[in-house]
Amino acid sequence: MRVIAIILVMALFASLEGCRSKQKPAAPEPPPKETKEKKETPVEPPPMVVETKKEEPAKNVKRNILQRTGTGKKLQDIHRALQMYANDNGGKLPPPYTKDASGKPLLSWRVRLLPYFEQDNLYRMFNQNEPWDSPTNKALLKYFPKIYQSSDDYEVKSVFKTTFLAPVANETVFPPEGGVSLAGVGDGASNTIFMVDADNEVATEWTRPVDLIVTKSFPHRGLGLSYAGGFMALFGDGSAQVIPAGQNSPANLWGLFTRAGGEAVRR
Repeated sequence: MRVIAIILVMALFASLEGCRSKQKPAAPEPPPKETKEKKETPVEPPPMVVETKKEEPAKNVKRNILQRTGTGKKLQDIHRALQMYANDNGGKLPPPYTKDASGKPLLSWRVRLLPYFEQDNLYRMFNQNEPWDSPTNKALLKYFPKIYQSSDDYEVKSVFKTTFLAPVANETVFPPEGGVSLAGVGDGASNTIFMVDADNEVATEWTRPVDLIVTKSFPHRGLGLSYAGGFMALFGDGSAQVIPAGQNSPANLWGLFTRAGGEAVRR
């Protein structure tokens, strides 16, 4: 009996060992994931806001560099028309305006140049014996030639005004009496301003016999606000450039306006 009991115990022990061997070993626990510590970015205090008065842009700055290029091209086209007019009229430039028998101004030089811009039909529609604001002539204002459309300001353009003005004074190439010969530009064409792109404030209807009156004491009137750096001018040699108003003394600018003053000038 004792032998049988020992055998049974041994058999039971062997059976338990077999069951243990059939069980799958427990999977090893995965190593803990490495977690990057999130570095906290130090929060800087917001900068102090100091209220400053914003500088207003130059009043009436109406063109950027690309627009200046278009303005210069138009001024150069006007110069070619002036040259053709002079060739057809004994070498003389047009007067700033036409006049009736009593000396009353009628129409601008801008109307006089229309045939040289292939605007013959429009030119013939004007009554040359009537002022610009007569019923017949005023009705033609709306046919605003693109060559004279100089400003992008709606308040200027919508009422058919231009800022391409002739400098009018006895000493310029556009004296009130007119009839200046190109040969009489003693200061040299490259040193003499023939035309300007003036400020919107002095714009005028394109047919109206009004331009920019310049004086020796105040030649900057109506100039210098068209661009941040100055105003654009057309010279007698056909070149167009921006004149830095702030850097130009009245004496130098006046010298550029005169046709035969003999002044030493700087462009």
